[in-house]
Amino acid sequence: MTASIVFRLACSYIVDDIPLPAPELEVMRADWERLRADGLPSLRDVDPYRIQVTPGRVHLVAVEAGPRFRFLHYGSRVTNPDARDMTGLTTVDYDDKGFAEVVTAHYAEAAGAGRPVCRALRAEWKGQAYDYVRLVAPFALDDEAVVAFLLVATHRIAIPEPLDRPSAPAEEETLRIAVERTRRLAREFINDPAHVALEGLAAAAALHFAEATAAATRQG
Repeated sequence: MTASIVFRLACSYIVDDIPLPAPELEVMRADWERLRADGLPSLRDVDPYRIQVTPGRVHLVAVEAGPRFRFLHYGSRVTNPDARDMTGLTTVDYDDKGFAEVVTAHYAEAAGAGRPVCRALRAEWKGQAYDYVRLVAPFALDDEAVVAFLLVATHRIAIPEPLDRPSAPAEEETLRIAVERTRRLAREFINDPAHVALEGLAAAAALHFAEATAAATRQG
């Protein structure tokens, strides 16, 4: 697919309200503060069920050298201008390079700061309002001081209808897809340091399962 820029950012600004303006954002921010002790919180300590306030609104991202940001789990209800699941891909792999630039910059900002960064974004996609709030929270492995992962939660304000992804399938089908994704990611990470890859994949699988069961409960 030819690279394009259809997403156009009007403005982006830091949101530092406490509590944050949506429960799916505030739960993650509050948990990060609770878990961090004297440094970065560990991904191991995150409760994947607790952060699924709105199922499908959370990403798990691995921070690779560069830095490069790879999606280990892409929330099933999060939109993007490509209208596709980015699991296993990186932020620079978005076909819409304007959107790729905005997302990569926000992730790099939070990874560099070593603390959660919440931004409100006002943009357009094909002339339609594309407005949302995104929280990016950095996590380490155990008690290490290096940012190895990002958890990302989004709160939609105005999203173009063509980009809205369909509701999650039935639980059994969702879990089958989750297993296939995890196997694919294992192949992608075969040359990475084992402890980082396995930790990330375990967390991604937990998020897949939590998202699926939370969605099934809501639908039931």
